[in-house]
Amino acid sequence: MNALPRLLAACAGALLAASALANPHRLDDSLSHTVPPNVQMQWLPIAPGQPYGGGMEAWVRVNVRIDTRAWMGRSGRIYMALPRDQASSIEATWTTQGRLQAGRLVSGERTLVYAGAITSPTLEDQMQVRLRSLADWQSNSRRLNFHFELDVD
Repeated sequence: MNALPRLLAACAGALLAASALANPHRLDDSLSHTVPPNVQMQWLPIAPGQPYGGGMEAWVRVNVRIDTRAWMGRSGRIYMALPRDQASSIEATWTTQGRLQAGRLVSGERTLVYAGAITSPTLEDQMQVRLRSLADWQSNSRRLNFHFELDVD
């Protein structure tokens, strides 16, 4: 067998193995809730040279409660994800009380919020979240579909 076909076959096999390993499991966070339940985006002052100058912003507290019963005793990485939709992009930045990691996320991405052993049936924390959008925000009402995914080690 020629070296090039062997190399291509090896690369294809590695890609299949990597995609099998990166099979995220969506976690149940239906007991999580925001305070207040609905948030109104507010216009930011226009400031020259700032990427979000003239955009919109809102702050919300999220009481996070993720069901991890099925994964107790295992180890893995939990990500917060925000699928992209047809509306303008959203940037979320947050702080936590320490159980989850603070971070930043943009529509269409996911970011790590927890890594390690899963030792309890629920993973709970409280996030202070700042949502920002560019000035192309055109909706009076929009549901953001954040969710959590687990990659098991």
